Amino acid sequence: MNAATITNRVLSALLALVLVVGGLLVAVEIVLAQLGRQALLIPWETWARWLGGQTWETTTVRLILAGLGVVGLVLLILALRPGKPRRLALPATGSNLHMSIARRALQQNLADTAARASGVASASAKAGRRTITITATTANPNTTEVQKAAQAAINQRLDQIGLARRLRSRVRIERSS
Repeated sequence: MNAATITNRVLSALLALVLVVGGLLVAVEIVLAQLGRQALLIPWETWARWLGGQTWETTTVRLILAGLGVVGLVLLILALRPGKPRRLALPATGSNLHMSIARRALQQNLADTAARASGVASASAKAGRRTITITATTANPNTTEVQKAAQAAINQRLDQIGLARRLRSRVRIERSS
């Protein structure tokens, strides 16, 4: 799971919790008002008096509505933003044959390929929407040489796999201690 997915899930859960608690609180306040009792948490009588004196032209009302509109747009954009596809398309070999590779399988394959490159002790891969980032660990003090070897191995492997849409590859080298 990536950071965007986790963020979306946490924000959705928090928003749902706020709406449920808010809805329950409003329901309790309505029942208390109908029974003629004091408000529990929401000073609705004060709010009603204040709102009664407001118009659509009031700056405060416009700012509140603009803020709600911005929050709604941000939530809508976050909800509609496409996530990473779980499968990456391979070129079609026939008119009715569509092949793909799982994103995790591609990541593991490229990590294994980078780990076999000269000077690389271990490697991991992360495939984004347009870029594949390989993080390789080496004890070799000449990280430029290791980076070039790993980059060449990754590019050769990507050519062999032949994804329908070419992904850019980026190799990061970390020195092992």
